[in-house]
Amino acid sequence: MTDGQGKLFYALEEDMDPHILRSIHLDKIVKVAAIRDKDKFNALKGVLEVTDFFAKLDTAWGHSGKKKEDFAIIVKPNFMFMYSTKDPTTYTDPELVEFLLGRIYERGYRNLAVGEARSTYGTFFTNREVKTVAEYIGLTGKHYRIIDLSLDLEEYQFSGKLGKHFVNREWKNAGFRISFAKNKTHVYTYYTLTIKNIYGALPMENKFLEYHHERDIFSTTIEFIKHFPIHFAFIDAYMSADGPFGIFADKDPNKTETLIGSEDIVATDWVGAEKMGIDPMISDHMKQAIGEFGKPAIELLGDRSIYPDWVNVWDVFPPFLFKGIDKHYYFGNLFYSIFSYMDPKFQYKDPSLARRFLRLLADPITDLFFQKTKKGIFDQDLNRKLYELFHPHT
Repeated sequence: MTDGQGKLFYALEEDMDPHILRSIHLDKIVKVAAIRDKDKFNALKGVLEVTDFFAKLDTAWGHSGKKKEDFAIIVKPNFMFMYSTKDPTTYTDPELVEFLLGRIYERGYRNLAVGEARSTYGTFFTNREVKTVAEYIGLTGKHYRIIDLSLDLEEYQFSGKLGKHFVNREWKNAGFRISFAKNKTHVYTYYTLTIKNIYGALPMENKFLEYHHERDIFSTTIEFIKHFPIHFAFIDAYMSADGPFGIFADKDPNKTETLIGSEDIVATDWVGAEKMGIDPMISDHMKQAIGEFGKPAIELLGDRSIYPDWVNVWDVFPPFLFKGIDKHYYFGNLFYSIFSYMDPKFQYKDPSLARRFLRLLADPITDLFFQKTKKGIFDQDLNRKLYELFHPHT
């Protein structure tokens, strides 16, 4: 463990707390709620109450000088990397998103929206427009609009690698932005929570080319957040995707039954990562976010335990992906297009015989990871045995 000055020391078991809640470069204290409940709606209600969500929303509206019905609120869930409703671990629960929006609507707010940007999957498959995918997973649009953040773009001068880029006008002009992430491991960044979720708001569809290959996925995300801050963050950890490939699929989900939330995205992700039993600073998203925004001291309310039976990403993957797949665009693009799987609603675009043949050869491998019509063999026991093989010290 580390002491107040950040120095390592050996702790007795009774001294151990999986959460390091002190501040880093920021003189501020925020509440983070981690509510565990078998009823997901009760868990979300608990987060809203403990964090004073509606008081913070009302304060932001009051400072805007706008009529309540005109004050723009956008929720950014994570759903454009979903592949099938048979596997709900890959996208934010639509029922929780609509529950949140319903409670906001009840308080008199009317300019409500759900916003997502297109993903690289749209370059491989048909019907991957935001509104099409949103409808497919069950977002009804009741009391709110669905916005494609890859459309209605305005040129904007960022700094760093993002440079002169684009932003959706409604995202830019929103008075209150909410990141509602799904609780997943990530083969590139170890975990993907509310900060990484905003990477998904970057507007270009071919994210693999624009951000993975030509720029980077870390500084572009932090730069986007710096110019268009997130006012509240939630993590849908009711049903979670762990293991080395959680970002893509999880055929045997981890039933974590938890909702996490805070006004501060760094604090939210810090707690979310620690509950995975991982050092939050392992991700460059977290390192750069703390460098830019700082980390407040955290008052953690609710469940403090580590998720049981949680499996994290193997250390071997990120260096291989960054230095191999991302560096060589055409190879990486071919690799992902061949090994990606989609529900039949989303048809493969490339008509070439060669690529279709390669996808046919890849079918036995995709059967291991993706939830298709029949149950595959890549179950949680195998998942953990593979992890232990590569991490014998655990």
